[in-house]
Amino acid sequence: MIELKQVSKRFLDNVVLDHVDFVVRQGETVALLGPSGVGKSVLLKHIIGLIKPDTGDVIVDGLSVPHLKRQQLAELRRKIGYVFQNGALFDSDTVYENIRLGITDEACYSDQGYCADRVKECLRLVNLQPEVGSKYPAELSGGMRKRVGIARAIAGKPTYLLYDEPT
Repeated sequence: MIELKQVSKRFLDNVVLDHVDFVVRQGETVALLGPSGVGKSVLLKHIIGLIKPDTGDVIVDGLSVPHLKRQQLAELRRKIGYVFQNGALFDSDTVYENIRLGITDEACYSDQGYCADRVKECLRLVNLQPEVGSKYPAELSGGMRKRVGIARAIAGKPTYLLYDEPT
């Protein structure tokens, strides 16, 4: 379960989140809608611990995200797939390498065949051909880059999947 309790965040004089209460239970699909600049991305970054709230708490699976130590936060992030607004692909890495970064399974480090199969499966799930794995992000259309970002986010078989600007 993901829960925000009275979360507030401001940047200088700009209040972005003002005492937000928010709950997502296991199995639910939730969409945050609103115009640009109202704090949707900021809220998502609180959930994965990239931003700490000024007040309030963010709780994921019973753990207070702002109070987690570095190792605990890393473990929590393995459960959360995140599709960044701009894709956040590494330009100097191939599509294969970008997706492989999302695989958190230890087997990937000892079994390259497992890794290759998982990358191909993720490409298939987002309707991209395996040959795309050898390309670089600059060689892809915007829509293809978006799908590679989704493939990377699902590569680790996360419990939660967060999309920032999914369309």
